[in-house]
Amino acid sequence: MKATRRSFLKTSGVLIVGFSAGGMKVARAQGPLQGSPAMNQLDSWIAIAADGSITAYSGKEELGQGISTAQAQLVAEELSVPFNRVKLIYCDTALTPDQAHTSGSQSHPANFNHGNLAQAAATARELLFRMASEHLSIPVEQLTASDGVISGGSRRVTYGELVGGKKFSLELDPKAKRKPASQWTVLGKPVPRPDLPDLVTGKFEFVHNVRLPGMLHGRVVRPPSVGATVASVEESSVAGMPGVVKVVVKKNFVGVVAEKPWQAIQAAAKLKVTWNPGAALPNQATIYDSLRKQPARDTLMVDSGDVDQKLSGAATVLKATYLHPYQMHGSMGSSCSVADVQGEKATIYSATQAVWYQKNTSAMILGLKPENIRVIFRRGSGCYGVNGADTVTYDAAILSQAVGKPVRVQLTRKDEMAFENYGPAYVIDQRTSADSDGNITARDHES
Repeated sequence: MKATRRSFLKTSGVLIVGFSAGGMKVARAQGPLQGSPAMNQLDSWIAIAADGSITAYSGKEELGQGISTAQAQLVAEELSVPFNRVKLIYCDTALTPDQAHTSGSQSHPANFNHGNLAQAAATARELLFRMASEHLSIPVEQLTASDGVISGGSRRVTYGELVGGKKFSLELDPKAKRKPASQWTVLGKPVPRPDLPDLVTGKFEFVHNVRLPGMLHGRVVRPPSVGATVASVEESSVAGMPGVVKVVVKKNFVGVVAEKPWQAIQAAAKLKVTWNPGAALPNQATIYDSLRKQPARDTLMVDSGDVDQKLSGAATVLKATYLHPYQMHGSMGSSCSVADVQGEKATIYSATQAVWYQKNTSAMILGLKPENIRVIFRRGSGCYGVNGADTVTYDAAILSQAVGKPVRVQLTRKDEMAFENYGPAYVIDQRTSADSDGNITARDHES
């Protein structure tokens, strides 16, 4: 039998331990965020207009990997319409279901197996067949669908005629059957990505290109060291500078809002801020020793319960330690966000990988109710690892709230390289054992 990763994890001794630094918290309740479109309602996923065009809604965003094209193919396949008949809207907290974050290659398992978008499309197809059967007085099993039309002999009815822009008002049917792969004509076939023409001609709207009426520009004044706190800010040091609208100080956050980006950059550089020094960084020469000694709480990712036993009785045990340094994300373009905070409401454009997490955390930072914040995903300059998409969103939101107008913040390369998120450093210890025939019997991994 060919060994697979899954069979190995089931039959071999395995212990995988991760640790998390003490004090870290995730600002996220279990399940969908209150106020987001209901996950179990068909109308949250699929809409059919009077002209027969289809809009699909997804909580999994396009980060450049082509998942939006595949999701549109999925809906087109299940509903038997051409690919170009489907419009996909993704990751807008006012419109789309809360599918948490887009990461870890989980978009396909979430939407292409037996739940969520796939289940919604199958539910919609079966409902349309039932509606057509009643409309045409023909049994469902005698009907076929093609190009948005359901036919039975010489009689036919379009999706638009059946639904006509009305709501489905139906829960997802867990028993709705997907089309078998043998019948696929759209899904799994190569199609041109709809976003490519605008990408290669410069027409595509990245978050960097978002422009709102009356929009101002912000720049954050960064501390000289990690953990430094504000002692004083001399706003008079930038008095009279062209375009300066406001100096913003909120606890240890200091920023400048101006009419133009270069004016904000100049003012932030000139603003006189006195800082109380923060704690020094660990000695980088001994950083891995520091990681081993920091406060931690073990989390058992996988534990077969017999690792030590299998390791002690093994013919061979191999040991290895891997040292992984901090890694800068280093996108081609630095992170950017646009926020429009007006009174008790906020609209935020962000390249975050999790619009609903961003909605919750922005509410905390701004002191607003989550239901009054709308986060709209706009693609950034790439996202694989940890970049400044979320933190620059907080920068823009705080500055916008201070002036009551839309504010755009784009990090400089210095901001991104010196002050924003790095991929974490790791110490990884591994032990792997084998029997006398060379078969792997156990694996012990601690990071």
